[in-house]
Amino acid sequence: MSAFSGIRVLDLSRVLAGPSCGQLLADFGADVIKVEDVGGDENRKWAPVVDGESANYLSVNRGKRGMTLNLKSPAGQEILAALVRRSDVVIDSFLPAVAGRLGVDDPKLRALRPDLIHVTISGYGHDGPLAGKPGYDLMLQAFSGMMAMTGERDGGPIRAGASFIDMATGMLAFSGVSAALYARLAGKADGQHIRVSLLETAIALLGYHVPAYTLAGKLPPRDGSGVWHIVPYQAFRTRDGYVLAGATNDAAWRRLCAAIGADALGANPEYATTTQRIAEREQVIAALSEIFATRETAEWVRLLDAANVPCSPVNDIAKALAHPQVRAMEMVLDVAGRGGRSLELAGVPLNLSATPAVPGGAPPALGEHTDSILKQELGFGEDKIAALRKEGAI
Repeated sequence: MSAFSGIRVLDLSRVLAGPSCGQLLADFGADVIKVEDVGGDENRKWAPVVDGESANYLSVNRGKRGMTLNLKSPAGQEILAALVRRSDVVIDSFLPAVAGRLGVDDPKLRALRPDLIHVTISGYGHDGPLAGKPGYDLMLQAFSGMMAMTGERDGGPIRAGASFIDMATGMLAFSGVSAALYARLAGKADGQHIRVSLLETAIALLGYHVPAYTLAGKLPPRDGSGVWHIVPYQAFRTRDGYVLAGATNDAAWRRLCAAIGADALGANPEYATTTQRIAEREQVIAALSEIFATRETAEWVRLLDAANVPCSPVNDIAKALAHPQVRAMEMVLDVAGRGGRSLELAGVPLNLSATPAVPGGAPPALGEHTDSILKQELGFGEDKIAALRKEGAI
């Protein structure tokens, strides 16, 4: 049996963070209904779109049932209320004012089901001067200080390649739901309102950079592929690509130099310690760059691995997904899509020995299960469903 078998989730959220939380809950057995406006989640239209389906949407909606619902209509509000009464968890990502207008603020939802686990995901948090401001991943990369420290030293700020703040926020929401469901089961609480935001996630992900500034006054510079406090630890160009190599301590520095045949560099007393290498960063990196350019990436990885030096090839996504280690960890799932085509989606990054994830089927088409949900969950007949569709409630 899956960990969340019997748990019913109403996913009213959009784009990435909230839907990714809903997908994880579905992966672990929850019955998740994704509710979209009649026009659909905005990320359904974000490129690339293949056979009418957006990669962005497909990435976070696996294993859900999908329906459309016009929450601005009285009939839509009645259906929402009926579904909330039958749900253990509701996920939303509406701004506070919008949530109030649509009847999905916490007091209104809790009046329908007092023991509800209600997750609200926002851009900037529930308090403060920006609580009413919408936020996307890229905006928070800029606001949080992440973008300012990302890029080359002689260039401008750069966006990280993945929408990792969105995805990490979804994981935090999932952990919050797990904790709240346990608290309810253990009798420690009835329902709870879980509030997470992209801003809080981003600041938390700064990690050691926070005390580095608050305690030592250090603002991290843009260091390209490297980090300012460990030298060397970055990507170096090779004959056929790039290799990531690093010396995370002084012993690793000596092993690195021996492995790449840089005996004179390793013996130079001016580079012997971490502090010295930071001070002489340009000279150290220049000398190593000249050496790494002489061989292919795979050869350097072989030599550095043998010497127990931190290293990795700099793969593109195609190489990473094809790697046997990624496949062995089942991080690429082959999901049956509509029309008999196969969808390769990212796997579940969480392993439970007794109640493992059982990823579901293809993400739902817009409104794919509207009729069946209304029939099975609420007992609506064909005539009533047709009338709701005619008046624009679904």
